[in-house]
Amino acid sequence: MLMNCKYFARNPIISVFLLFCMVSCATQSNSSQFSPVYLTNRAQFYLLPASEIEFPVDKAQQISIIFDGQELTMGAWVKADENGIDIAMFNVMGIGMGDFSFSDSGVSLNSPVFPPNFMAEYLAADFQLCYFKPESLKKALNIIKLNFDIELTQNEQGLPVEIRRISDSGRKIIEITKTGNEIRYNNILRNYGFILMEAE
Repeated sequence: MLMNCKYFARNPIISVFLLFCMVSCATQSNSSQFSPVYLTNRAQFYLLPASEIEFPVDKAQQISIIFDGQELTMGAWVKADENGIDIAMFNVMGIGMGDFSFSDSGVSLNSPVFPPNFMAEYLAADFQLCYFKPESLKKALNIIKLNFDIELTQNEQGLPVEIRRISDSGRKIIEITKTGNEIRYNNILRNYGFILMEAE
């Protein structure tokens, strides 16, 4: 079922989901200015530097968040490079729904879509899992005893497919599938996912 952003902002189930289910994949010392977030129930992580992005991004995207049988679809303009990440969000009617910004000097989120006490670091962390360099993610996750693996394959149309898998003690907790202009993120541990698709 598709929901508009106003419903999403009011729905307490989705709000709880946002508070507890988005994840991070970073490693810095505890002196980092960023608040830690949890990739698993036992471990804390800090955001990677912006310079660890794999490729620059500057394009419109459609974002579909899936949780507990419900789906929210919204649009966004994403600009990300070695200087940081900027995301402008809007609903299906094209009305602005806030903005998000991350750089090495700070992170911020201003949007009625998210609960007031939602930590912006969680949104940055999910983005990093999808877009940052595999070797940087692997090194960071191995330090905190999580495994990061990549499988390169093709789909039925012959397009290249990259599958990123994160596991804890042999148990897969996150899988990210990147095909063409689409990214499918599945958080198995937290039971939610989202689809990022380049807008036409």
